[in-house]
Amino acid sequence: MHSESMGKSGKVKPTTKDLARAAGVSLATVDRVLNDRPGVTYKTKTAVEEAIRQLRYERNHAAAALSRNRYLKFIFALPSAQGDFVMQ
Repeated sequence: MHSESMGKSGKVKPTTKDLARAAGVSLATVDRVLNDRPGVTYKTKTAVEEAIRQLRYERNHAAAALSRNRYLKFIFALPSAQGDFVMQ
């Protein structure tokens, strides 16, 4: 695999470049399939999906959101607390 990213298990994780190479398509086509966009034939979509299965590709949703300039926001609701320790 061409990928340089490592998973938690220490194994190299496949990238979209790896998917494109395995399916014989462009990165743009892989992006269309991953994001369920139009413009991809059934045969091509099937080839990309097969590459996803064979390479055991797992999408990094945080990275995908960052690449689209979307950010995850978390709101924490904590109970009101009293005391010097909490006030610091």
